[in-house]
Amino acid sequence: MEQEQQKRTPEEQENLQSQAALRCKYCGCDTNKDVIKAASWTKIGLILIENIPARLCEGCGEQFFEEDIAQRIQQVIKYPEAKAKRQIWIPVYSLPKVQTVEKELHPKVPHQQQTASPELTYHQAKQTAEPVTANRDHDETFLCEYCESETVEDLVKSAFWVDGGLLAVENIPARTCQQCRQPFYDNETAEKIATLGKGKFVPGTTRQDVSVPVYSLTDVE
Repeated sequence: MEQEQQKRTPEEQENLQSQAALRCKYCGCDTNKDVIKAASWTKIGLILIENIPARLCEGCGEQFFEEDIAQRIQQVIKYPEAKAKRQIWIPVYSLPKVQTVEKELHPKVPHQQQTASPELTYHQAKQTAEPVTANRDHDETFLCEYCESETVEDLVKSAFWVDGGLLAVENIPARTCQQCRQPFYDNETAEKIATLGKGKFVPGTTRQDVSVPVYSLTDVE
């Protein structure tokens, strides 16, 4: 293998490195350029960021950002009071009060696919379309699957894109990693979150509407 690498020209080495950079570091699939939007919880509450250049994995949906883009995202998250482009109103649900739709009882409820990934977190931990589940039989010793740090019982928040609109969910029971802040859910909670992400919940469920500032990353230097 070392002899093969020595035979490659600098241009060939550069091309190989470039091709590797275009693959997902988690599943190895190709990534494609895209422009996305994401929601994040900050010191002033939930905010929405639009026009984010990213590379999206074709396999697992993981998002990757150039270093300067990541820095601009963190700038918006750290100073969310400035340069908001507009305000939108979104519904906020409390998970314990949400009534999910049973297909057998409500056959006419349309199936609404999630149109974007969950909220963008400070540490940009790996986010998947399905919540990460934890075995409740081992709550006292459950370690983070990503950094192997200890987890603690917690109530977390999340945000979903459903049928083109944003909604937020609070009071989600989880075990949260004390190091990287990645949340983990038991199977029942994970199934309920997945149902919400697909829009399968009773429209009249108790909720409140809140105003959310919208930022465009193209306006951030």
